[in-house]
This record gives sequence, C-alpha cells and structure tokens, in this order.
Amino acid sequence: MTRIDETMSSTRRLQLALQMMTPTRLAQTFASFEGQFYDRSAFDTLARQVNQLYDLESAEHACLFRCQLDRRLYDRYHAPVAWDVIPSRKDGVA
Repeated sequence: MTRIDETMSSTRRLQLALQMMTPTRLAQTFASFEGQFYDRSAFDTLARQVNQLYDLESAEHACLFRCQLDRRLYDRYHAPVAWDVIPSRKDGVA
C-alpha cells in the first residue's frame, strides 16, 4: 500500500515540515543528519531549499534557520552551509 508521503512532491514534504517544526528545531534535525549525506553539496542544496521556503513566509524565520543550522554544524565540527552559491555552467563555456 502506498504511503501518503510517497504521493507528495519533495517540495510539498518540505513545506509540511516547515509548518510542523520551528526553524530552530528543523535546524537541529538537519544538523543531526549532516553525516548521513554522502555528498555534502546535496545537504547544502537541501538546506538552501528549506531556507528559500522559509524566506517566502518570513525573512526572520529564514535567518533563524540559517543561523541555528550553521551554529549546530559548528558545534559538531562541520563546516557551515554554503548559502550563497553561484550555479556552475554545465556547457563548459567560460
């Protein structure tokens, strides 16, 4: 039997997480799973997506999420999230 979360897009699941958890709690949860990502850039991308969703509802919540996540990563001896990333060009033209 299909679970309801399997029928939702990843963006919708993130939106639900934002509604259910405070920015501080979600940052704590994210930080606890950082080591589970084989590719750190995938973790940073997901964190940036959550930050963008928070920013749509409240710049204050977005700032709180960023600050709390970076602080919790620092406490665990991990680098902060690369928040300002310029997309690379895939066509190889400089």
